[in-house]
Amino acid sequence: MYEVMSGDTLAWKGASPRQSSTDPSHETEFTGGGGPVKILKVCFCTNNNLGKNFKLVKCDSSWKIEAIIRSILVSGRLGPNVELSKCYGLMLKHLKSEELHWLHPALTVGEVEQRYESHHVEAEWRYDLRIRYIPVNFLEKFKKDRSTFLYFYQQVRSDYMQSHASKVSDGMALQLGCLEIRRFYKDMNAKGLEKKSNFELLE
Repeated sequence: MYEVMSGDTLAWKGASPRQSSTDPSHETEFTGGGGPVKILKVCFCTNNNLGKNFKLVKCDSSWKIEAIIRSILVSGRLGPNVELSKCYGLMLKHLKSEELHWLHPALTVGEVEQRYESHHVEAEWRYDLRIRYIPVNFLEKFKKDRSTFLYFYQQVRSDYMQSHASKVSDGMALQLGCLEIRRFYKDMNAKGLEKKSNFELLE
């Protein structure tokens, strides 16, 4: 069983979607039935300094949204051994307005184009891979799937920074910054800190 989240990570809903609590062991088929080939740019909630905050997915109009999500997860881009694939969803955002749509896993790329993308210029839309469903006893589940746990952390942090960071006091900002430094550099030795790239990231 999963808890569903709204578009903003910091806003929760109590409803649960009708989904199994166990992920299927078999791989989703990525091959579609044909149609125009399209390349989707799917954005991630990751550290921008790594330069890997998106993945290009080559598909055709018959691909389902769930196949696009699965292809990203098995690629290893988010990390190894992602087990909680049912936690993920694709959000379609219009960059010039507040319009956004959670895409049902069974929708095809062609259906998304007809329902949503046709209303605006294609370049004005963005696909975001987000944690949408939270499993019951999620702390226990996330211990077995560190990649999903880290992605959830990055998503919450990103939403917090966009919605609340400008409203907190300087003291709170300093504390949050120190906690983030402590988390990020907890396993790094003194020589690692001397590297220019790490020093710039710390700044």
